[in-house]
Amino acid sequence: MFDISFSELALCFVVALVVLGPERLPKVARTVGRWSGQARAYMRNLSNELERETSVADIKRQFQEAQQALRESKSAIEESARSLTSDVKDRITPATTRADITAAANAAASEADAIDAATAIPPAPTATADAPAAAPTPTEVTPAPAAEPPKPRPAPPPEAQYP
Repeated sequence: MFDISFSELALCFVVALVVLGPERLPKVARTVGRWSGQARAYMRNLSNELERETSVADIKRQFQEAQQALRESKSAIEESARSLTSDVKDRITPATTRADITAAANAAASEADAIDAATAIPPAPTATADAPAAAPTPTEVTPAPAAEPPKPRPAPPPEAQYP
């Protein structure tokens, strides 16, 4: 930016030493250093703020692009849903009514009842007062006799016990 050589800087230092003197020169140098540090910090903060603003603008732009893409995909999905709904409505004939569906369900239920009746096991004969009880069929199970509970073991003799 500025083209200051070492000789020009040395000349400025000598002039400042002559004008200010050795007593005030260190104070002035500290003040000038402090001002230059504050100016650098201000410039750094300004550049960081500008950088953040540009990144925020980029993020906003990306967000708006993503919203636009979502709107387009939403409209495409809605259009395909409308198309699918109309196709389904076109395939269902007006003759298919609730009565037709009920009749088909009743026919299926009666068919299931017929299958259940054909595969059902007949009930076992029961004994009455004037007819003797029939012999058990192979499907009937007779209960097993009750087993005796196990007997307790006797205690070992005293000499076999360990101290």
